[in-house]
Amino acid sequence: MKLHSTFNSLLGVALLTAAPVSVPAQATLADSMLFARAQRMFAEGDGAAGRAIVDSALVVIPVSSPRYAEGLFWRASLARAALDAERDYRRIAVEYSLSPRVPDALIRLAQLELARGDRMLAARHLERLLREFPPPPARATAWYWLARVGFEDKDLARGCIALDSAQALAPGDNAELANQIRYESGRCLTRADSRPPVAAPAVAAPTAVPEPASGPVKHAAASTAMYTVQVGAYPTRAAAERLRTRLAKQGFAARIVSGTQIFRVRVGRYSTKSDAERTAASLKAARLEAWIVNAEPAG
Repeated sequence: MKLHSTFNSLLGVALLTAAPVSVPAQATLADSMLFARAQRMFAEGDGAAGRAIVDSALVVIPVSSPRYAEGLFWRASLARAALDAERDYRRIAVEYSLSPRVPDALIRLAQLELARGDRMLAARHLERLLREFPPPPARATAWYWLARVGFEDKDLARGCIALDSAQALAPGDNAELANQIRYESGRCLTRADSRPPVAAPAVAAPTAVPEPASGPVKHAAASTAMYTVQVGAYPTRAAAERLRTRLAKQGFAARIVSGTQIFRVRVGRYSTKSDAERTAASLKAARLEAWIVNAEPAG
């Protein structure tokens, strides 16, 4: 019931209160007109007729065409049941990886998984979006929903880190997303993070890194270090600083490495990969993840 109710809520936000969604360039003008008509009929309460229009389009569009992914997106958006929508969103995400609808499909899949209570799978969909798709509007929405995952996990600090990134990337003309971020940010004003910190899922590496239980691996001299452990990567320094502060409270000397529009949080420098892997093994034993990367030049 919760999944069905949430699915109906998503339909309401996406279709009943929003202006018609533009159709990507791969679709023909005829497709655009058909899908716009289907959306309009659904919004007017005739969902069956809207779905019939989309089904008729999918009969004639070749399955190998990018236009077919557009049709699948609209069939999912107008679906009667959440499971029907989920099936089509998954097809888009798996079979049409080059479609401009993949980010939308991943966000909808994450929302459905969150409604189902599977926060881990919801986060995976959102993390894939952040890894593979650069457009800022979709990334801002993904960070917002990652914040929601953190809040539902009762990990306010992780949620607030994600919310920082959502706020930094949110387009100025998306009032609805801005309002959602503003509403959730109220949780971050007077929070008390009493849980052991776990970094928010990040663009490159969504994890924090503990030292091995047998004692910390000795860090190599800066001039000979080849490897380091990356804990997170964020579009704002504020989010990176928040994570570094959390790590410092646990005794980790984390640092921030600035790049082009991204701030990476890293711990340690190692002369051999095996040294870094020992820290990673300790992390996995704690049911977390580590990301071993080449160390940046010291200085």
